[in-house]
Amino acid sequence: MTPWPIRRPGRESLEKRGVRFTHAFCNTPQCSPARSSLLTGLQPHKAGVLTNVDPSSLGKPLSPTLPTVGTVFRDAGYRTGYFGKWHLGDERGPLTKFGFDTYERGKDEVIAKAAAEWIRTQTEPWLAWVSVLNPHDIYDIVQNLKSVASRDGVQAPATTLADLAGKPKAQLKYLQEDQGKPTVQYTPEDWIRYRSYYCDLVEKADKCLTTVLDSVKPPQGTIVVYTSDHGDALGEHGLPFKGPFLYEPLVRIPLVIAGPGVPPGSSRDEFATSADIAPTVASIAGLKWWPGQIDGIDLLSVHNRDAVLLEYYSKQHWVEPIRAIRTKRWKLCSYETGERELYDLERDPAEAHNIAGTVAAKQQEEKLMARVEKWRQDERR
Repeated sequence: MTPWPIRRPGRESLEKRGVRFTHAFCNTPQCSPARSSLLTGLQPHKAGVLTNVDPSSLGKPLSPTLPTVGTVFRDAGYRTGYFGKWHLGDERGPLTKFGFDTYERGKDEVIAKAAAEWIRTQTEPWLAWVSVLNPHDIYDIVQNLKSVASRDGVQAPATTLADLAGKPKAQLKYLQEDQGKPTVQYTPEDWIRYRSYYCDLVEKADKCLTTVLDSVKPPQGTIVVYTSDHGDALGEHGLPFKGPFLYEPLVRIPLVIAGPGVPPGSSRDEFATSADIAPTVASIAGLKWWPGQIDGIDLLSVHNRDAVLLEYYSKQHWVEPIRAIRTKRWKLCSYETGERELYDLERDPAEAHNIAGTVAAKQQEEKLMARVEKWRQDERR
């Protein structure tokens, strides 16, 4: 895929200092449950945050009884601060019971500056969690579409609404009855504007990253992690935003880690998930012990993970559970309705053709489905 025309000097400078993971995935493509994995190292259903935590959704707030990056580092003698979007319970704070003694919220640029100022004042070991909102403001495209200038080099989606034929019914329902309704009639030119706006928002987020990175002096002894809670459908298959589907643009996330002992300017293609970040950072910092259960692994150690397991529970009050397995070549999505998706990513990287239920793919489908079922059974024990 041709790189998008986005200026990201902050991320690029960080990539020169650290390792970029090319196969990183969110455990689920939804804000609150994905953030619960980042903080706890647990899969969302084990962290108890199945879906978004707000009055319009069914999600339950993150329990303060679970160990988090904040509590683990604070107990190890670190000063801890959380800056920006929380979305795991009461946004007013404080977050002391989650391990963060300092908590500030506000617009992205404001919290980036606040985090930078806090970092500059630290003399003891410290941990700063900086959570900017963008590019989440892509939802504003519904009001702003016609005023957005198309960027040179931005292309229309490779797939279209017609591609939903043969896919689980929930995806079409999302477009006809849910948040996808405003974009159903989008033309290829409209999707280019949508994607151009998304590029604008990514650049805004990168400016915040640069603000924070500039406050870290000297940078060599500091662990820095850059990632996202999830992606965006970006118009592929005619779908905007996020919903009951697990396509690549939505579940693939950026992940860059820099710090002591991390090979600069390197990349790795092993599978990584959001749940791996907590144990990896703790390991780099020399905190070898995690006080509780954890699903993630230390990404910088030797491991032979051949797949990642992904999940989804509900869209606001619309419950549509999905479990999926993604290997380097295959992705199988199993809906509780009994519907399935199977993609050969080697031959069909755009996930245009659902080959679940076909004779040619029967053996591969059964093999992957057995692993998904084992995952479900293990969780019931």
